[in-house]
Amino acid sequence: MGHYRNVVGLKVDPEKVGDAHIFRPWGWPVALIVSERVKRALEDEGLSGPRFIEV
Repeated sequence: MGHYRNVVGLKVDPEKVGDAHIFRPWGWPVALIVSERVKRALEDEGLSGPRFIEV
């Protein structure tokens, strides 16, 4: 009880994120939210593990 099992239509409020480039939503230990800057840096390095979904 008290944990998310599924999230559909996740939206991020840029005003609340501030200058953060990486954060994890409370109660959701699997997902990391990253900025476009971090996403591009990971892709430029050729990492093959991450999967990016726009929120």
